Amino acid sequence: MDKKNSNAKLGYLLIFLAGAGWGTGGVWITQMGRLGASSLMTGFTGHLFALPMLAIAILLTLGKSGFKISKRGLLFSIIMGVVTKGFFKMAYDTTISTIGVSTGAVLLYTAPVFVAILSMLVFREKLYRNNYIALAMNLIGVFLMVTLGNFSSLNIAPLGLLLGLISAFLHASNTIIAKISGNEDDSLTMAFYMLVFSAITQGIFAQPWTETNLALLTSGNFLFWALINALITGALANLFYLKGLSTNIDASKAPIISSVEVIVASLMGVILFGEGMNWVGVLGIGLMLGSIYLMNMKPKELIGGELSEEVY
Repeated sequence: MDKKNSNAKLGYLLIFLAGAGWGTGGVWITQMGRLGASSLMTGFTGHLFALPMLAIAILLTLGKSGFKISKRGLLFSIIMGVVTKGFFKMAYDTTISTIGVSTGAVLLYTAPVFVAILSMLVFREKLYRNNYIALAMNLIGVFLMVTLGNFSSLNIAPLGLLLGLISAFLHASNTIIAKISGNEDDSLTMAFYMLVFSAITQGIFAQPWTETNLALLTSGNFLFWALINALITGALANLFYLKGLSTNIDASKAPIISSVEVIVASLMGVILFGEGMNWVGVLGIGLMLGSIYLMNMKPKELIGGELSEEVY
């Protein structure tokens, strides 16, 4: 195995771990919600509390110089923090409140389609038939796993549909922008500054200074779940994702691999909260896992020439 392939495999593993980390978020957010926290507050604290964790990691691994960032890195950190993290979170939360969790999740995971299109336009990535099949399998898998076959749970209100697609586009843009930012700055440094600007953006709307939110911030129970959420979904997941994208991987593959988030979230819901799961959901999980496997196959490893035929 050459160094280039080894580097790419590490990158895909980090993307997978990032998705799995984000998938646990529902557990911590549910616990905070039971204590009276709004979705804006859980998003804000998830990134705010991750900052001291990342700062300690920077000091231990890079020293004080780790806080230095190039002008290019700072610009991309601001864009990602404000737009693809802060605005994305608010757009997605509004989508959920408008059309519900099931429809919102299905719309969000159209993001791999946006990434595939943007990757062709921006990076000139070549997509093969197996990539298109993997995209289709992923979308169908998410649809089946989220709805469990109960298609009446979907709500296609025009405003919710628009916001859901905007959320998906912003989610996809995070992958593209992070890839464009390059390797000039360390991933730890980039993650730190990205979450700084995301926390500022979300804080404006979450209003942590209100009496209700200040009471939460002084509650031991809330802080316990908020810190776990910040560590796993804020610090580690975002660090792994940025680090993975900084390696030699195709941007179009990243959202397919990170969609393991949906599988982890669904399984944790079943195991910890007794949520339903039926054969339709299991089929959805199988399709998503199959899409991840297919997306990572090299064209020469596929049986026959048809699947590996270049279509762009």
